[in-house]
Amino acid sequence: MLKVLRIVLSISVVTLCSYGLITQNLNLLPYSLFLMGLLTLVIGSIELKKDRKSFWGYINFVISAFVFFVVIY
Repeated sequence: MLKVLRIVLSISVVTLCSYGLITQNLNLLPYSLFLMGLLTLVIGSIELKKDRKSFWGYINFVISAFVFFVVIY
């Protein structure tokens, strides 16, 4: 479930960012940043679910919180 969500979010982020680069349209930048925050949140939960309790799982949660703060601000 989380791997499928990670793939879907990755494709959508790449698509939105590519569209923005090609058309020079910066109106979609907040949406791509929000999806990037969701992607890092999913990656962090995948890392913690592997039962390794690794440092990168927690770092991904911190990065995701920062990205959400930037999107809201």
